[in-house]
Amino acid sequence: MNEDPRPAAAAASRPARTAPAPNSPEAAGAEPTRSGLEHLARRLLVPAVLALAALVALTFFADARELAARLGEFDPWLLAPVLALSLVNYALRWVRWELYLRRLGSRLPVAVSVAILLAGFVLSITPGKAGELGKAWLVRECGGGPALRVVPAVLAERVTDLLGVVLLTALGALALPGGGWIAAAGVAAVAAAVALVAWSAAARRLFALLARLPRLAPRVHHLEALYADLRRLLTAGPLAAGLALATVAWGAEGVGFLLVVRDYAPAAGLLRAVFDYSASTLAGALSMLPGGLLAAEGSLAALLGTQGLDPAAAASATLIIRAATLWFAVGLGLLALPWLLRVVRRRAARP
Repeated sequence: MNEDPRPAAAAASRPARTAPAPNSPEAAGAEPTRSGLEHLARRLLVPAVLALAALVALTFFADARELAARLGEFDPWLLAPVLALSLVNYALRWVRWELYLRRLGSRLPVAVSVAILLAGFVLSITPGKAGELGKAWLVRECGGGPALRVVPAVLAERVTDLLGVVLLTALGALALPGGGWIAAAGVAAVAAAVALVAWSAAARRLFALLARLPRLAPRVHHLEALYADLRRLLTAGPLAAGLALATVAWGAEGVGFLLVVRDYAPAAGLLRAVFDYSASTLAGALSMLPGGLLAAEGSLAALLGTQGLDPAAAASATLIIRAATLWFAVGLGLLALPWLLRVVRRRAARP
């Protein structure tokens, strides 16, 4: 997603590797694949524990027997359209991912690009989603060019996802009493965030300040390059495209949530469902917990309770939609990861 993409030949080349900074995507590439997988497995223990904690909390919130009964009442045929809407979310986010890669001068086979996006869903449930930067390492190992070139694409994804969810929360707030003020505040927050990203003068001052610090000075030029590429992805055209794709993508999952809720509350409205789902997603993102676990489930069940759903119905709808969105994505990522690592090993074995 850049106006001056580097030549494809340079993107496909594997540059000589110097000693990378610790914890950087370049350093991650220096680890053997096996040890990297073991490290990932250890990191997944945290979200597994949090997922179990969320399940236990919802069980206590709703009463285990009543929750089981409500789950049994859910029409399983509804899962087909709900999962299809989740796939719409992933497809639109892949379109954005591919646009960003191409603008940065990085090109990959479609199957590899899709697999990296799916693998990112597994990496996204690491604390603070920091592991998702591993997508940049995967791009490099699959022949898409230096990892540091791709990091701005991952950051731009997060920025547009966050802004898209804020816009959906603002739209859904119109269904609430006095929701117009909430909607206006949400739109104003998105506009302010866009202006802040585009404020290059402030960034230059910040980099000048960091250059005076002995420990950071040698790395400032890397930060400046990352910021320059990030701004190229967040200028008017790419930002509008990325934000539109993010908003529609997350809105599709909001519609899926509406289908789940209407099985328990047939009169549930679209705007209120979009608000509940987006607000809980935003709460999970701001919590910085892996996958938003606990924060997203707790806020979603509480919001459903304010609509008159009994605790068991609220907990049941929460568990179903989280399984059909977060855990469905993680499952697809776990299926894609072994194939992707075989691609990496095949490339590493070439002369």
